Amino acid sequence: MTTKRPITIEDLGKIRLLDDPRPSPGTPEGGCSSRIAVTIKVMDLDDDGYRSQIWLVPADGGEMIRFTGGKNDSLPRWSPDGKRLAFVSRRDDGTEKGKKAARPQVWVLDTDGGEAWQLTKSKHGASAPVWSPDGTKIAFTTRIGGKEDEEDAPEGDDKDKKDKKPKKSDVKHITEIHYKADGTRGFLHERGYNHVFVIDVPEDGPAAGPGDATQVTSGDWDDGSLAWSPDSQTIAFSSNHTPDRDFNNVSDLWTVPAGGGEPRKLTETLGPAVAPAYSPDGKMIAFLGHTNPEPFRRYANSDIWTVPADGSGSPKNHTFAFDHSFAGGIGSDQRSGLVLQGPIWSADGKSIYGTAIERGAEHLYRLDLDGGDPVRLLDGPRGIMNFQLSGDRIAYSALDSLSTGDLFTCALDGSDERRLTDVNKAFFDGIDLVEPQHFTYAGEGGWEMDGWLMRPVGYTEGQKYPLALEIHGGPAAQYGYAFFHEFQLLAAQGYGVIFTNPRGSTGRGAAFTVSNRSRWGEEDYLDIMAGVDAAIVANDWIDTGRLAVLGGSYGGFMTNWVVSHNDRFKAAVTMRCVSNLLSFFGTSDIGFTFMEMQMETEPWEDLEKLLRYSPITHAHKIKTPLLILHSEADYRCPIEQGEQMFITLKKLGRTTEFVRFPDEDHNLSRNGKPAHRFERLNHILRWFKTYL
Repeated sequence: MTTKRPITIEDLGKIRLLDDPRPSPGTPEGGCSSRIAVTIKVMDLDDDGYRSQIWLVPADGGEMIRFTGGKNDSLPRWSPDGKRLAFVSRRDDGTEKGKKAARPQVWVLDTDGGEAWQLTKSKHGASAPVWSPDGTKIAFTTRIGGKEDEEDAPEGDDKDKKDKKPKKSDVKHITEIHYKADGTRGFLHERGYNHVFVIDVPEDGPAAGPGDATQVTSGDWDDGSLAWSPDSQTIAFSSNHTPDRDFNNVSDLWTVPAGGGEPRKLTETLGPAVAPAYSPDGKMIAFLGHTNPEPFRRYANSDIWTVPADGSGSPKNHTFAFDHSFAGGIGSDQRSGLVLQGPIWSADGKSIYGTAIERGAEHLYRLDLDGGDPVRLLDGPRGIMNFQLSGDRIAYSALDSLSTGDLFTCALDGSDERRLTDVNKAFFDGIDLVEPQHFTYAGEGGWEMDGWLMRPVGYTEGQKYPLALEIHGGPAAQYGYAFFHEFQLLAAQGYGVIFTNPRGSTGRGAAFTVSNRSRWGEEDYLDIMAGVDAAIVANDWIDTGRLAVLGGSYGGFMTNWVVSHNDRFKAAVTMRCVSNLLSFFGTSDIGFTFMEMQMETEPWEDLEKLLRYSPITHAHKIKTPLLILHSEADYRCPIEQGEQMFITLKKLGRTTEFVRFPDEDHNLSRNGKPAHRFERLNHILRWFKTYL
């Protein structure tokens, strides 16, 4: 019998992540695919980065095989006849000294063998490839315009100084309010805009080499979320053309001829319209979105809609009365951002499939267009991340508290579920993992809340253990049934771990998500504290003299708030935090709209309110040792937020330290450089060991 060991920081580098399952086309008779392409991503510790490759999994079970050999291969897309696989790759990754990394391009691989060949040669790279149904073209998006596309002046003769190329100015001239975005290097006005391009896929691809693409959309806005019409003549896409697009989250559905032409607008929304999908007969387009209805506004549920593809009718919301959102996900430190799974039509065009979030989980539903509520097909304590239909089967990836994500298939009604992969089995079989136990408790005002509690590894009855409270970001996000290496690490170090979904979280309907609006630190704070109290009452192993709290983003705000409003926690770590709502307004990439959306005011309207709900205002009451972790390239919660808290506490003579991570953004804990992610975890453990 193999003895299991606790998980370590270094084990983070051994985890494999499976994503984006894509079944090969089925038979003309409606049969299922024979193999499913997936992307497997792992850390590359030698290069302090990541590598991803495409693997094939037999649809009826069997050994998975690696299909591509690049270091950055992703987004596998089968040709309609299944004879080719397109994918995005940056084959020259710039690891050679002094060599700049190439842009990612669309590559094509013949599935009967041979080497992959490059299809696109876009200056700024290519992404989101989509095959035309006739298999002759691929639509994709790429950036165009901006300072990067300005023509350089000729070099001239070195002997003739007046003909020399003038020195470029390094001065940044900003004219747009939305000029930066977290995770984007440089400023947005220098990058241009994403637009739709179409390229022919030659039959003799390897011989033809990279080809020229046709630009089919243009303008001072971004286009994306592409879908082909069944006749291969038209492309649907999502875009925001409104004059005040920097201030709203509006996007509409448009269509454009595949060869270029005037786009046609299909919707007139007050909110987002994304992820279009043509019906099998091409007459309708399904999509996800909402209309910013009061009082939910941007936090309304994302519903399933349809609209006539020819523009002859108005959009119809099919799930308005269904109080779950068809967009969202479950928080994890294994993936950056949330997977947007668009709607998928049944082969007969009578139903639409989609995933909805529910109390820490994400489940698969079928919506029958002849009426009725969505029918749940797959449920349980897990998250369905991606799915695709193939014949009479559904292929999907799913994760849970003890799995980072694996490939499954089931029948169209959700029955006959089969697990096809266990990508981390060899590793996890030797690790002593702790499954979080779900519990419910009464939050402020009696609202039922969801929480999860993890006992420490090696738990022994009768002993006392410290407890770490984790608080999620957002606040419109949810914890739940997803693998969290950080939580497992804390449990392995002898800590109990508790995490909850207080009001303001997703997964409980729109009203719950907006119930902390304008009141950060009020009832949501009390909900969190009530969860800690409920866990303590029910578990006598918790040492109430050794409580810790940590969180990032809004969780960093709440960590700051917690320790400035009580002294029961003996150690705290605030990460990528918000400390000053007033300065956040003007320094965050989203602050100029987020404050009005979350706090329902602007600085010139109610300055006192923003200061009252800012942890920096209450920092003089902090006695808890507070470690501040922040990324220097964080545009979402800029590093000045951490700086203000650090300087304030140092001036007050309190116990604090400030750790800055260079060249990292808001997603350090999820996709930062491996060395930085390891060091971040080491600092957390060091702090808790010192003060607990």
